Amino acid sequence: MKYLNKIIFINSASVKYAEIGLNGNVHLIGTQGVGKSTLLRAILFFYNANKNKLGIPSKKKRFDDYYFEYQNSYIIYEVIKDHIPFSILAYKVNGKVAFRFFKSEYKRTLFIDQNGKAENWEGIRRNFGKDIHYTKIISSYEEYRKILYGDNKSLNSEFKQYALMDSKQYQNIPRTIQNVLLNANLEAKDIKDTIISSISENEFKIDIENYSKTHLKDFETQIKDINLWFKKNRKGEITIRNQADKIINTYQTLNYLKKDTLKLTVDLANRLQYIKNENPNLSVSVSNEKNTLSVLSDKKENLKNVHKKREQNIISDIKVLDQKIKEAKQKLIKYENQNIYTVIEKVAQKDTLTNEKEAKINEKQLLTSQFSGITEKYKNLISQNKNQYNQFENDKNAEINKAKSIFSDEKLAIDTFYNDVIAKIKLANQEEITKNNNELKFLIDNENNIKRKKAELKHKIFFDDEIKNCNNVKTTLKKEISDAKTEISNANKEIKIVRKEWELEEAKINEKVKNILEKKQENQQNNSNEIIQIQNNLKKNKSSLYGWLNDSIPNWRNTIGKVIDEKNVLFQTNLNPKKLELTKKLDKNNTNFFGIELNLNAIDNRIKTVEEYQKEIENLIQKNADIQNEINKINEDKNNDLKKLKIKFRKKVSILNDCISENEYLISKNNQKLKTNKITLDEWIEKSTSEKTKILQEKEESLAKIYSEKDTFTTNLERIEKGITREISTKKNKKKTEIDSIENIKNTAIQKYKNAISKEKTTSDNRIKELEKQQNSELETKGADNKRISEIEKRVSKIENNLTFIKENETSVIEYQKDKRELFDKVPEFKIFKNDFVKKQDSLVKEQKIEQHKFDKKVKHQQEKVQIIDAKIKEFNADLERFNTFKTTDIFLTIEDYFLNENQENSTETNTSKTGISAVLIIEELTQKYYGSIQKLNDLKQNINLFTDNFEEQNIFKFKININEDAEFYDFAITLKEFINEDKIKEFEKRVNEHFASIVEQIARDTKEIISKEAEIEKTIRKINTDFRTKNFVEAIKNMEMRTQESSNPIVKLLIEIKNFNDENSDLLGIENLFTTNESGNKNNKAIDLLKLLVKEINKSKKSNLTLSESFDLQFRIVENDNDSGWVEKLSNVGSEGTDVLAKAMINISLLNVFKNNASKKDENFKLHCMMDEIGRLHPNNIKGILGFANQRNILLINGSPTSQNATNYKYTYRLSKEQSKNDRKKYITKITQLVKVTAKVLN
Repeated sequence: MKYLNKIIFINSASVKYAEIGLNGNVHLIGTQGVGKSTLLRAILFFYNANKNKLGIPSKKKRFDDYYFEYQNSYIIYEVIKDHIPFSILAYKVNGKVAFRFFKSEYKRTLFIDQNGKAENWEGIRRNFGKDIHYTKIISSYEEYRKILYGDNKSLNSEFKQYALMDSKQYQNIPRTIQNVLLNANLEAKDIKDTIISSISENEFKIDIENYSKTHLKDFETQIKDINLWFKKNRKGEITIRNQADKIINTYQTLNYLKKDTLKLTVDLANRLQYIKNENPNLSVSVSNEKNTLSVLSDKKENLKNVHKKREQNIISDIKVLDQKIKEAKQKLIKYENQNIYTVIEKVAQKDTLTNEKEAKINEKQLLTSQFSGITEKYKNLISQNKNQYNQFENDKNAEINKAKSIFSDEKLAIDTFYNDVIAKIKLANQEEITKNNNELKFLIDNENNIKRKKAELKHKIFFDDEIKNCNNVKTTLKKEISDAKTEISNANKEIKIVRKEWELEEAKINEKVKNILEKKQENQQNNSNEIIQIQNNLKKNKSSLYGWLNDSIPNWRNTIGKVIDEKNVLFQTNLNPKKLELTKKLDKNNTNFFGIELNLNAIDNRIKTVEEYQKEIENLIQKNADIQNEINKINEDKNNDLKKLKIKFRKKVSILNDCISENEYLISKNNQKLKTNKITLDEWIEKSTSEKTKILQEKEESLAKIYSEKDTFTTNLERIEKGITREISTKKNKKKTEIDSIENIKNTAIQKYKNAISKEKTTSDNRIKELEKQQNSELETKGADNKRISEIEKRVSKIENNLTFIKENETSVIEYQKDKRELFDKVPEFKIFKNDFVKKQDSLVKEQKIEQHKFDKKVKHQQEKVQIIDAKIKEFNADLERFNTFKTTDIFLTIEDYFLNENQENSTETNTSKTGISAVLIIEELTQKYYGSIQKLNDLKQNINLFTDNFEEQNIFKFKININEDAEFYDFAITLKEFINEDKIKEFEKRVNEHFASIVEQIARDTKEIISKEAEIEKTIRKINTDFRTKNFVEAIKNMEMRTQESSNPIVKLLIEIKNFNDENSDLLGIENLFTTNESGNKNNKAIDLLKLLVKEINKSKKSNLTLSESFDLQFRIVENDNDSGWVEKLSNVGSEGTDVLAKAMINISLLNVFKNNASKKDENFKLHCMMDEIGRLHPNNIKGILGFANQRNILLINGSPTSQNATNYKYTYRLSKEQSKNDRKKYITKITQLVKVTAKVLN
């Protein structure tokens, strides 16, 4: 025999020390709150080792803290196994209660020291010593239960010796023990709950609230919402889809406006950054360019001053020459008035006159001197005369030579002068000729250039870049439109391909899963058919041959069972089997069969027991559950695969739809741009034509001007060349004239000198002759020649007068000669020089004009550069000023974050900054986009509000109805766009269809699962009925039976009806739309009606769960003495007072006994405890009877009540009371006192 013999408390649950014997019936007495339930929970903990199933109220201390408050708090369970004791120690280890098994009966000295104080574990271990074996710490409660109940296959072999039984199916025992203690109610539901809880620890229930509030919530609304997407108006259009399209189109336009705004914002930021970067450069540039302009202006002014100074110098030189020419003219007039040429001639005779005077004087001296002889005298006179002549001749020859020399020098001077003058004339005019030729060449080049440009103008297109840019833009836009159309076409084709591929992939997955599911469902159906067959056989158990053999023929399975037809004979109900008295005694070894003895050992056939059939049902149910799990897993995998497929392909479709939308917007936008571009192009073409005409006119005017200037310069060249020829000819003529003049003067002088020599010679010869004559005469007379002396004196006087005149006018001649040399002879040169200077002046003026014109161009060009930079600075300042104004507007607030973003400083320059689009224009465009966005947003809001009016707040699509914020409208549009692009309406339609089918299937499955326990409950109730009939020691109760009936609960009835409907129509449900009119649609509508009724009943019941106990009704039939209650549902309606308690106690004991017997397959003898708290209401005779009823089944009762009754019926009676702690006056301890100890004889 095996049983829990004793429980010992040491410093546990307010009990300092107590030993309570449990090897018999125990009665605990005491007032409320003294600790009876505490003691019973400690005993229950031995059986279930589950702190959560002890019935401890949540507000009270936890099990560990209450029962094991101290380190030396212990509960020891002493167990007897085949008369050999062992013990189980429960104590706290690391904050949690754990167990140790030790091979010894309980001994106080092992746990309490000599001073009465509880030992710690070290002390206990020391007390165990080497004689008492103890196990390791068992901290796992599951492991503890396996050790205790003998499910120790996976455990160490040392634990086998501590098993109370040998069973792997022990779980119902602790559950039943705990349910009997914790469930004290007497309602049929409570008894049903006890039976159900004893079958399985799992709670069998259907969450009906989940049906009404989750699965079936807003079911009709969902159908209405989906119907909107298929409902057409009179025009055959689906209104809701048109509204959705408007929202999506408006949102896309808004989105593109946002993109444009962002691009413009980037452009504006880049423009401002460009201004920020360029402003310092522009400041430097404008300063440099202004400095350059200033330098050019200064150079221009300096050039003007230099030219002016040079011109002034030329003018001064001209004035000097004019002055000299004027002076020469005035002096020449003065000299002419002085008859200078006569004076010159006279002065030129000075030497001659002087010599003549000297000769005359010498002659006079000779005439007046006294010579020694007349002959000597005349000889000297003739000699003097000859000498005088010779001197005269020499002088005249010298004069002739001088005249020749002067002529030669003057001629050379004239030649040199005029050659120089001609060279200067040529040189002086060469510069002008060169300049004129250069100008003419320049004009010819310009003419050719203009003609070439004019020719080029025929093919040249003005504003070509702009026109080309417009044409390029046009080409680009058309190409973009064409590409966009191609993209749209390709995208639509790709969408068709993707959808086709999607359909094929879906079909492939569905086909594959369908094949697998058909096989699984076939196996499942076969199992279900087998289950139904077995259940039908079991239902006929008592009325069939099988039941009769079980009740009447021992060991029949090894005899008739080996040859009987199980399928056609064994479970037949109309065979009316009877026992026959045979000649040979029937026993378990009898092998006779219809009078024939067979060797049955040769037949390997075996009939299953009811338990084995039940086990087979469980196995088949488990197989079906496993198959269903596999089906669910396959469906889940299929749904996941389809979902992944959907995500994969919808993503592709979404991308393609976005591509289509973007390209459609691009086409619309580019068409608008084409119109604008055409206007711009026409303007540029008009400007080009106008500009070409204008420039051609300018070229014609330029050519006319060039022709005019060319004629002028050609005329000038001709004039200059004629002038040069004329002037050179004049100069040559003058040269000839002057040479002829000086040559005439020379010849005249030479002739004069020759004539004078000849004359003098004649005179000298005549004089010599006269002297010779006089000599002869004087020789004749010997006197002086007074006449001659008189003539000499007259001549000398005349010579002196001439010399006096010469002396008086010699200075004038010198001055004249000086003026002639310095002035008169240079007048032609002065005139030439003046003419040169005049030409130089003209050339300088022209040169100045040209240089000035060049500088004017440079200055103008530089001024234009400065103006361009100034204009740019002005434009930049206008941009900055406009931006500063723009920053104060609401528009800027929408893009302010971008400008606050530090990263934007690192943004690269865009084409905007490079093409020079001003911030003013960008801001203007931003403003247009902003107000355009506002208008589109208002349109979006209006369209969304119109759209949401179709739905209620709790719509199936989760469309948000009450939208106020802009962001919510955007989110709504995005959600709707995704909804349309991904064609989610089909998904929702499919989901509702599948959800509809799954709800019916779920209800059917839940219902099937909850009623599947019916056979097990029936089996348990049959065993309880059988157990009661075979062993009844309660005299008051003659007979007691229980039976199950169909549930009267309307929800259960509807659930069963839905289950049956699903079983009959599972192939049709949900396969088509809920609104179809064919057979499937009719079936669907019927299912919907059932679901509506179910929701109505659930709401009416206001219950959240439907439990297993509500799936059937339990009825009792109790015969008390001679009073038959008939089949009733309430124990309180059975018999006299206390009968209900007695009946419940008997049911609980029978239930525990059934599970006790089922737990061990071996013929084991062990006792269990059954704890009841309400036994005190029974009559003493009934208490004795119930004790006997329990003990007969090896079940010991532990009852609790306020007072002791019939103490002799119990082996132990303990009184529990509270007393004040000696150590802590505020604390009370529980005192347990044994009142009576009955002997074994009394117990038996």
